[in-house]
Amino acid sequence: MGDAGSGFLGVTLGVLSLQAAWQAPQLLWCWLILLGVFIVDATFTLLRRLLRGDKVYEAHRSHAYQYLSRQFGAHRPVTLAVAAVNLGWLLPMAMWVGLGGIDGVSGLVIAYLPLLLLALKFRAGQQES
Repeated sequence: MGDAGSGFLGVTLGVLSLQAAWQAPQLLWCWLILLGVFIVDATFTLLRRLLRGDKVYEAHRSHAYQYLSRQFGAHRPVTLAVAAVNLGWLLPMAMWVGLGGIDGVSGLVIAYLPLLLLALKFRAGQQES
């Protein structure tokens, strides 16, 4: 998809999230949890690049997803791993929040903590060598 496709997808999902939040605020937390892999990788990468003084508007290949796809030599295993994280971790967390078992902020923090550790482990935002 590249940046053009992911940008469109991000804006579309953002609009849907805001619409859901207007109708039922708890759904906003669910959306934010379900978008966790994308949000954590993108935000962590952007912050690291900003702190390093990189021009964030220039093309780069420093997202954790990109590092992993180069490491495995293909996008498929990384995409399948992301799908597993979404189905096995983020979806149950979003459902827990959506069903009122935990408040949105706590659910988001619990859902994102392992994703932050994975972003660190897989070099999100680190300068390419």
